[in-house]
Amino acid sequence: VATFEIAERSMVMAPIIRLARRIGLAAASSPSRSRYFSTVESDGNSGSERTKAFDLDRTIALSDGIFAFALTLLVLSISVPDIASGSSSSELWAALQNREQELISYLISFAVIGSFWVRHHKLCGSLKDVDGPFVAINLVYLATIAFIPYPTQVLGDFQNSAGFAFYAAAISISMLVSVGLNEHAIRGSLLQTTPDQIVLKDQRTNGVAVIGGFIISIPLVLLTGELWLGYLCWILGANSQLLLRAIGSGKH
Repeated sequence: VATFEIAERSMVMAPIIRLARRIGLAAASSPSRSRYFSTVESDGNSGSERTKAFDLDRTIALSDGIFAFALTLLVLSISVPDIASGSSSSELWAALQNREQELISYLISFAVIGSFWVRHHKLCGSLKDVDGPFVAINLVYLATIAFIPYPTQVLGDFQNSAGFAFYAAAISISMLVSVGLNEHAIRGSLLQTTPDQIVLKDQRTNGVAVIGGFIISIPLVLLTGELWLGYLCWILGANSQLLLRAIGSGKH
């Protein structure tokens, strides 16, 4: 009897017992065993909730670790001045000033990865569960995040159209994968609450504008060779909603 009760309490037996109740088997419906079946179902449900919580916690922990790792690696894109240790202060300042482009690319990437983390943090905070496809897409997304320090160094070392296009392409891919991750969470019913459609529409519109700014900047810079036009595309894409609101309020 003890062995049977232990078997009943397992997660494997829980769905079998629920099926037995639905089809009306006497053994499953008898009052003498109802308290055991209720306990089994409760144990099965609590075990399932523990598994969901564990999967979600592990996914968030890995994601935060990769983001922290990528942010830390960015500083390595700023090279130490290659001058003699006995050089004067003026020589050191001159060498540090030559690292201006490396510092700019570092700051841009830190802001980009930081904004990626904020959005990913909000998404994970609204999740109730994760499934296999979500974990797979999230791993691809984290791979693109971990890759960002490399194009950051390329952009800092080579201030030309090829280096710019390489960097913009890497960021665009990260954004596209991020969109796929969010869409799967929404359509896969992984969120705790159903998002408001108006808010969701605004988020999608803003996302398209930001991604569009990076994608458009690639051929624009490659054709003109002017990096400032590409940076302008990034700024306009990231602030498109503010610009549209300003234009709309100006008309009124």
